Amino acid sequence: PFDNLTAKRIIRRDILDSTKSNTKYDEIALRSFLDSLSDQPIAAASIAQVYKGTLPGYGTVAVKVQRPGIRKKVERDATLFHTIATYIESLKWPRGTPMAGEPLVGALQLVNAVDEFTERVLEDMEFGREAANMQAFGRLYSHNRGGTSPVNVHVVVPDVIPELCSDRVLVMEWIEGTKLTDICDSCDEREITVKENLALVEKAIECTISQLLDTGLLHADPHTGNLLKVRTGKGECELGYLDFGLVSSVPQSVRDGIVCAVVQLVFARNIEAVADLCVDLELLPKSRLEDPNEREKFVIALKDVLESVLIWPRNEKGKATEVPKIRFEKLPESLTKLVASFEFSIPPYFLNNARALATLEGIALKLDPSFNILRVIYPYSINQVMRNPSISKVVENTFMDIIRSPKTTLFDFKRFMMLLNDWALLTGYRKRKIFWDLATCAGSRRVSKKIFREWYNNRF
Repeated sequence: PFDNLTAKRIIRRDILDSTKSNTKYDEIALRSFLDSLSDQPIAAASIAQVYKGTLPGYGTVAVKVQRPGIRKKVERDATLFHTIATYIESLKWPRGTPMAGEPLVGALQLVNAVDEFTERVLEDMEFGREAANMQAFGRLYSHNRGGTSPVNVHVVVPDVIPELCSDRVLVMEWIEGTKLTDICDSCDEREITVKENLALVEKAIECTISQLLDTGLLHADPHTGNLLKVRTGKGECELGYLDFGLVSSVPQSVRDGIVCAVVQLVFARNIEAVADLCVDLELLPKSRLEDPNEREKFVIALKDVLESVLIWPRNEKGKATEVPKIRFEKLPESLTKLVASFEFSIPPYFLNNARALATLEGIALKLDPSFNILRVIYPYSINQVMRNPSISKVVENTFMDIIRSPKTTLFDFKRFMMLLNDWALLTGYRKRKIFWDLATCAGSRRVSKKIFREWYNNRF
């Protein structure tokens, strides 16, 4: 933490300046609030630290104050990193080597990667953006604001007090809770605590998947310090989210590409289809797949990456089970190989998504060693592909592709029922509900006409 006197001086100056033209809080209330701030910061990091206080007429609040001069330091470091990356990217293989004259880093876009990273760090320091992120997230998922997300996932999101916020100070509702990893091994309530915390981790994963695939507004930093177990007034447990500095926006085309890639990979084992979807995922330029030789090389490389990242458990007969496990620790190394060999770029939201899911699975595995995050993502992806709420042509084509026979390319009723069974078994939903969901969604009604025509032509 930095000096308390400096921190409180910034808080006092900015709050008094912010309320000059605002009559909501009188001078006595503001003085009382400023005097109530905790003597020491409750939490501190490299960018900011947090104090606890009491706002008259509101209650307990958290006051986040930015470290003085930190933005200039980061900007200076960003310039240095950009210069170094530019120099490294300009280096060529020397004469006499097999790759003479070729870039030393291959297709790796090092400057873009460095600039993207520093841009995310600078965004994390924009308190106005963080306040807006918190309000947008709350409108979608807050349990006490009637969240409007497409799925019924509600969590605790702190309210922002915008009249007291500035570029350096953020004032928000205080959320009281404990970390999801706080479990007393010798306590009598250990079993109950593990059960409660695991349920909240599963809720966090469900919420993250909703952010990633439904709304596109993703809290990209859900580590153990930013997820809390919150006790409500009724004694129930709720999941609380903190720190909205890193919130990514995931384009609809990418959301559609993700669900299609998951279903093609897990259900159809179709690596070539996953390779084609890398264009929709904005990971690869379309031109790299238009050349048949380049496409073949990329499919082979992608297959090697997936073999190193996925673990397909085997039963007594030696056949792969339905849903593999993801080895997140292997993901950065494996993706780097694609980056170096192809024009493979990794958008910031892709890294943020992977980090968010890896963090949550890590917490879940501490509570339940058998947990498999892909068993949650896969049925969710089936839901999106079959219902197609965005009425995406890519999703529609993927659905038609996976329910056709690989041999005849005609509609295969058995494959269609297998997909429904996967959805039902992994979610616990009755098939009656699934059929109702399909019947009430415009995207699925549209594709059902194609299915009927193919089935009719095949039958008669």
